Amino acid sequence: MPTPSNGSIIKAFAILDLFDDRRQEVTAGQVAELTGLNGVTAHRFLKTLLQISVLRSPRKGVFSLGSKLVDYGERAKSFSRLAAQLQPFLNELAAATQEGAMATTFDGSLITCIAAAHSEHTFSFNARVGARMEAYATANGKLWLSTLDETALNSYFRTTTLDAISDNTLVDPASLRADLELIRSRKFSLNRGERETGLSAVAVPVSTAEGTMLVGMSVFGPSARFTEEKENQYLQLLRDTATRIREVL
Repeated sequence: MPTPSNGSIIKAFAILDLFDDRRQEVTAGQVAELTGLNGVTAHRFLKTLLQISVLRSPRKGVFSLGSKLVDYGERAKSFSRLAAQLQPFLNELAAATQEGAMATTFDGSLITCIAAAHSEHTFSFNARVGARMEAYATANGKLWLSTLDETALNSYFRTTTLDAISDNTLVDPASLRADLELIRSRKFSLNRGERETGLSAVAVPVSTAEGTMLVGMSVFGPSARFTEEKENQYLQLLRDTATRIREVL
């Protein structure tokens, strides 16, 4: 059953869509007229967006875009630059392994693919840039979860339902925590069909010189090709690539 849309979020973005080069300021009356909201609801949405700095009020009753959106825009540009820097390295990994390669970021709940490369070998799973995936059921995601402190990890478990996406998904919190502890100690992550039956992956962090994880990076492909020997080979390639990336970032 599809997850229902959040009407409040849709209405908030409808308000933000009103702003352009010709309309840089709006009033509650204009919002009501242009979006179909009643005046009270329009005013409530504007005040809420103002409180969280998505909008600002240069003068009473008038609203314009706020500093929070500038921050989001800068973050988006930063991710775009990072993805462009990573792409040649992912292309090399895909060519060397004849498997797929991808890089991800993490928002505290889901991972997002920001760059990907594919080999000539066809496979049913294709990592799509922009795709968001469950952290607990992916090699990249478990790698990110392993970096969380106890407070953040407890919060993740409280707010995340560990649904069985495949027969191999770790849905027992204790088992997943044990896996995360192992990942934390050895600084790489494995996924053997936990999100998609027949798909395996090896992932390593790309970190700053100080040890802060910037992105997760993995090689993925059919489980039938991911023998222990291949996993070890891919792991070394990933680690070498992560070192090279750190030198240019």
